[in-house]
Amino acid sequence: MNLGKKLYQSSAMPSIKAMALMISIVLFLNLYFQTFNDPVFIKSGLYLFQDVIKFHLFYPEEFIIYVLTILLPAIYYGFIRGVRFYEKGIIINKGLPFFNMTVPFELIEKFEVINQKHFMSITRKDTEDDYMFSVNQIDRVLAILDQNHITGDLGSAARGDHSAHKKLILFFLVIGILVSLLQYSGFIRQLFR
Repeated sequence: MNLGKKLYQSSAMPSIKAMALMISIVLFLNLYFQTFNDPVFIKSGLYLFQDVIKFHLFYPEEFIIYVLTILLPAIYYGFIRGVRFYEKGIIINKGLPFFNMTVPFELIEKFEVINQKHFMSITRKDTEDDYMFSVNQIDRVLAILDQNHITGDLGSAARGDHSAHKKLILFFLVIGILVSLLQYSGFIRQLFR
């Protein structure tokens, strides 16, 4: 389905981006300092930053696990995943790229602003399903919907599930703690040696 020219793309809220970056940095520092406890690294007798990089080039398993489990998901969920508005419809990314959902404007019955800065929902005519998503510039999205003659509620009497934000932050925290515990336990190191 050709939706025309892309008009606007929204990514995660600033708090989600900050949380993903913070966890990525903390776990990278954890990986860096954990390297100094590795018996092979201790035998080298070198303790400079470039020595840590050389060590992880020769023994990349922990760094590869960090990239695959922390860095790539943080970049994807914080900066790439989002909602894209086109001339004829919306593509809502519901997690992974193959979960993308295309909703043409003619199938949207109404919209509702859930939070004046970040959240809104749309209701489909054909299925009566509500889809909630975050946007960075609510005024721009309202202008796009207005140009397509979609009516909605701008009210501040917000309804809806605000727990999605908390669930995503909790997800990043739990995954971060689990990877940190795996790094400290040495399980990954023992698994690959």
